[in-house]
Amino acid sequence: MNESKIAIRYSKALFLSAKERGLIKEVRHDMLFVMKLSSMDDFRDVIESPVITNESKRKIMAALFKENVSEISFGMINLTVNNNRESFLPGIARSYIDLADDHEGITKVTLKTNIEISEKNRNRFIEIIERDLDTKADLEEIVDEEIAGGYILKVEDLYVDASLKTQLRKIRRALIKE
Repeated sequence: MNESKIAIRYSKALFLSAKERGLIKEVRHDMLFVMKLSSMDDFRDVIESPVITNESKRKIMAALFKENVSEISFGMINLTVNNNRESFLPGIARSYIDLADDHEGITKVTLKTNIEISEKNRNRFIEIIERDLDTKADLEEIVDEEIAGGYILKVEDLYVDASLKTQLRKIRRALIKE
């Protein structure tokens, strides 16, 4: 069975259980915590190590998660260790977040700028997206110093490149054609 199918099966089971208990948002928060830990090399080394025993992994997971996540999330994490599927935790977390966002009507939005934007501008972007696309926006900001100015906005399949570099490239093409 491939990696994505395993992650999807676990995340769907977790989602259905969370939905039944009215804990979708709480478990989403837990999965964000799992994602944060998964971005750390040391955590990935532990969950992917064939040398570390399941008993040791259970103790490590208990130390990391027991006090930091809900009971339902901790149960799923233990289940992955018991079934030798702990290396799929990042994929399970990502898949769960997608399921929860779909259920809550949340759209992922990525905004790339060359500097960090103010809270006022951040709220303005969210307001425009939510109004124009009739959705709740989960805005991820990325600071990319390669962008000379302007922004690049990605909302699902919609891609708006209003960066200075792109605008200059368009002007150059127009001048060359004339």
